[in-house]
Amino acid sequence: MATVAPPSQSPTAPEQQPTPKPPGELFHLSLNPSQPQTIVFLHGLLSCHLEWSNLIPHLPDYHLLLVDLPGHSASSHITAYDIPSMVDAVARLVRAHAHDGVAHVVGLSMGGFVTLDLARRYPELCSSAFVTGAAPFEGYPSIPYAIMAIMDVLPDSVYWWLVKQQGLKRYDELKVEMHRNRRWEVISAVYTSILACLRWEEVAATDKVRVLNVAGGKQDDVEAARKVGRVWRENGVTERVGSRAVVVKDAVHAWDLQFPEVFAMGVKAWAEGMELPGEFESLD
Repeated sequence: MATVAPPSQSPTAPEQQPTPKPPGELFHLSLNPSQPQTIVFLHGLLSCHLEWSNLIPHLPDYHLLLVDLPGHSASSHITAYDIPSMVDAVARLVRAHAHDGVAHVVGLSMGGFVTLDLARRYPELCSSAFVTGAAPFEGYPSIPYAIMAIMDVLPDSVYWWLVKQQGLKRYDELKVEMHRNRRWEVISAVYTSILACLRWEEVAATDKVRVLNVAGGKQDDVEAARKVGRVWRENGVTERVGSRAVVVKDAVHAWDLQFPEVFAMGVKAWAEGMELPGEFESLD
């Protein structure tokens, strides 16, 4: 779901705290642990925690947990790949490692669907939710898998040219990880579970956590995101908790790697209940 694309460096902040993890716990990096509020970041399909690297300098006032989801990179040994199982694993992580057992949760694409389901099923763990590229859809996992497979076998020169055309910087380490993470059983389980358990009924039932649903205007399904906002309005969710839908018109799907500062400032504004940056246009 997240196209390969890159930040300039891996997270190596001085306050990074890789800690021993119990068997079965998701791999994560803990940054800025002395800060009072926790933000959990959940990556897209085939990606890993590295995709958030360029956001780190823009969020120094938050405790950050950068997660590898099941079947991906340092959590590749965790074999429950469906969205509900991922949600359960993230819930355990939030309880164990977020300050006071609660966090603002940010997810892109697959991570966005995990975030939506977490907010619906475990609202007590979510201070707020920020999701992008995650609205109910119809389709078959073989189609995106074929696109990913084609991208994976392109010559490096062509691959990086395509990345550059999207306004993304080169990041070889992330490309390597995404190649390692490309497994049919993971892709199939993720897409099948999205189709099965994240429908419009579930959107309407995500009604206890303030959620921002963002569409990247250049590649995401903007009309589906608009419908998300409409479902929340019609079911009184917007009035009760403030959930809404917006578009960033110049953004591609993996726009955390395209406009990291704007992305980070949007996350901060939503977490703090402040006005969103001007690039976020309402779909109400």
